Amino acid sequence: MSKRSTITSPILVSPRELVVACAAVLAVFFAGVALKASGSRWAGGDAWTIGGDFAALYVAGRMLDEHDGAGLYDIELQERVYREVVPGASTLNRTFAYPPYIAALFSPLARLPFGLALAIFMVATLVAYLAALWLLNAAFGPTRGDERSLLFLAGLSFFPFLGYTWLGTQISTVGFLAVALALLEEERGRPLFSGMALSLCLYKPTLLVVMLPMLAVTGRVRQIVGFFAGAGLQVVLWLAIGGRASVAAFAEEIRWIVVHTTSTSQLFNPHRYVDINAFFRLLPFGRSTAGHLLLGVIASAAAMALVGTWWRSRGSDRAVQQLVWAATVTWTLVLNLYVPFYDTVLVVAAAVLAVAAVKTRAWEGWNRLGPALVCVYLAPWIAEVCARVFSVQIYTLVLSGFGALLLVEANRRSEIKSLA
Repeated sequence: MSKRSTITSPILVSPRELVVACAAVLAVFFAGVALKASGSRWAGGDAWTIGGDFAALYVAGRMLDEHDGAGLYDIELQERVYREVVPGASTLNRTFAYPPYIAALFSPLARLPFGLALAIFMVATLVAYLAALWLLNAAFGPTRGDERSLLFLAGLSFFPFLGYTWLGTQISTVGFLAVALALLEEERGRPLFSGMALSLCLYKPTLLVVMLPMLAVTGRVRQIVGFFAGAGLQVVLWLAIGGRASVAAFAEEIRWIVVHTTSTSQLFNPHRYVDINAFFRLLPFGRSTAGHLLLGVIASAAAMALVGTWWRSRGSDRAVQQLVWAATVTWTLVLNLYVPFYDTVLVVAAAVLAVAAVKTRAWEGWNRLGPALVCVYLAPWIAEVCARVFSVQIYTLVLSGFGALLLVEANRRSEIKSLA
């Protein structure tokens, strides 16, 4: 047996020391939030402000009670209801762009005072996120107590969750929980339920632009069947809640978003998006002909690398399957038209899978994946500032590098197997 295979952990510091470091990150974060809430002149950004976009979800719940489903996407109506339920408000930060059944989830909250509804939602978001971490730990996590604590604390102190999802009151935990459940069900040998769980991501179709092709190319037929079964149930739910008119109204809302995210318009804050489309929006030449050509070349190369890896992974071992899933989830955040920072909580699932894979391989490849994971964890703290100052979204580069490395590691194993 090689010396490498006898190593029980490749981390130079103990899990307990890393737990302390993550706890310190949480303490610093909440100190910053307290300073911001106290009216301090500390120059914190909007990500440190409680509330975020909850108003749009609250208004959607109220509108579903008082108007028809199609009215959910009437911007003027949203603004009017917003001013009614939030006295002194000027304009919504964003409009509602989810299916009617998401508005139905907020209908009970919309009957409560705004402040109380916000507090309940933030508690529910935390519970859902912890549930997703628990599912990932149950399927792929460590057995030692200190290592489990590290998984949960590292996940909780991840800035895209803390700053952009939790304080920003986004529903990205729905997608994260759906992916975690899909991965758990696949691990337990229940592909039909895995596909049904993954269909929950349909509340935001952009989350599936890479994952669905992966299911097809890798031959996960039963997961595809489960996905469409879940999709069918959601269509029935959609029509029951919003009616037929809401379908056309929602389609128009999505068309509007696509048009404005691919144009030179600044209706969306490009500093808070990590997809390749937003990355090129920031660059001085990004919307030039040369910029469009370069974007196409890079996206095509990454897509071909993904498809090739998916095809070669058919019938591969557990570690390769985990790396393929990790790469697929990571590239979902890059090869896309619309990925705000809060959706990057999905990379936590990719990180858990990557660690599980290298552990299965007796930590082979950890010297490459370990530093990449550190970058994935730390970069979000400075990414928005760098984007504003340098007009470069460094987190797109970090995620692309991490995704490329995952593909390399997956193919490295495939090459070894083919030579055996």
